[in-house]
Amino acid sequence: MRRHGTVLAVGLALLALLAAACSDVEEEPEAGGGGTAPDTTNVAQCGDETIVLAVNPWIGAKANAAVAQVVMQQQMGCTVELEDPIAEKAQFPAMADGDVDATLEVWPSGHADDYAQFIEEAGTVVDGGLLGITGNIGWFVPSYVVEQNPQYATVDGFKEDADIFATADTGDKGRFLGADTTYSIFDEQIIAALGLDLEVIYSGSEDASLSALDTAVQNEEPILMYWWTPQWANAKYDLVEVQLPEFTDECADIALNDPEAVGYNCDYADDVLYKAFSAQLEGKDPAAFEFLSNFEWTEEDQNGVALAIQEGAEPEEAAQEWVDANQDVWQAWLPAA
Repeated sequence: MRRHGTVLAVGLALLALLAAACSDVEEEPEAGGGGTAPDTTNVAQCGDETIVLAVNPWIGAKANAAVAQVVMQQQMGCTVELEDPIAEKAQFPAMADGDVDATLEVWPSGHADDYAQFIEEAGTVVDGGLLGITGNIGWFVPSYVVEQNPQYATVDGFKEDADIFATADTGDKGRFLGADTTYSIFDEQIIAALGLDLEVIYSGSEDASLSALDTAVQNEEPILMYWWTPQWANAKYDLVEVQLPEFTDECADIALNDPEAVGYNCDYADDVLYKAFSAQLEGKDPAAFEFLSNFEWTEEDQNGVALAIQEGAEPEEAAQEWVDANQDVWQAWLPAA
C-alpha cells in the first residue's frame, strides 16, 4: 500500500507540473473570422493620417481595394477609407488634389491623356507600378451566337445585317449593349467609323450588364455587349470576343488627342494594368506608399475575391478569406521597419 501511495503522490506531482507548464503557453489566435494575427515586429507601420483608396465601379476594383485595406489595417495599423465608387475619369483629378491617395487599377488605353497631363506634365500623380494583370476590353457575344451565326465572329458581320440583335429600343438596328458611361469607351465611334448597323444602349453599370447577359443566356437569345477580361463571369457564360480591326498607332493618337475620339475605328488596346498614386502620398505616409507600390497579384487572385463578392459576401469578408489563405503572397507586399 505504501508503494502505491508513493506512485500516486509522484503522479499527482507530475500532473501539477504539466498543468503549470500548460498555463504558461500562449494560445495561437485563430485566423478565420477574426483576421490574420499580425506579427508586426519587422513591418513598417502607417502614420496617423487616413489613406483613401479609389474604387472604380467594377467588381475587380472592389476586390483590389478590399484586400489592400484588410492587410494594411491588420498588419500596418493603417486607417484606410474607400472612395466607393468614384468615376474612372474623376480619379486622376482627385489624386492630383490629394483627396484620393491611390487607385489600384488603371486601364491605360482609356487614360493616355490623364497619364500625359497628371503624371508626365504636372507631376501631381505618380505611376505606382504594375498590378500584375493584363486586361482586355472588347465586344463579346455568348458562344451560341457564333455557333448559330458564324458571320458574327468578326465585325464585318454587323455591317449589313444585325437585326437579330434588335430590340424595342433600337428599331431596325441591332442593339450594342454599352456599359457604365463613366468608363473609357469608344463604341459609338467604332460603330460610326465602320458603318455598322448598330445602336449603343448603355446599361449604366456592371451589374445591369450582367443581368442583361444572364437573361439572354437563360433564353439563348442574341446579345452583343461591351465587356472585358479578367472578369469572373467570362467562364460562367462562355463568352466569345468579336474580332475588331487591329489596334493601331492612329487609334492610339486619336484616343490621346481627341476628347471626342472621332474616327476611332479599331479594337481596344490590350491593357497592362497599373496603379497610380497622389504625388503627396509618399510624404504623407512612406509605409503606405511602399506597401501599395509592392501590391501585385494575379488574375486568378482577383477573380476569386470578385466572385465571392458577386455571390453575396461583403468585400471585407471576401478579402479576409483570401488573406487567410494567401499569406505567402501578401507578406511580400509589407514594407520592412
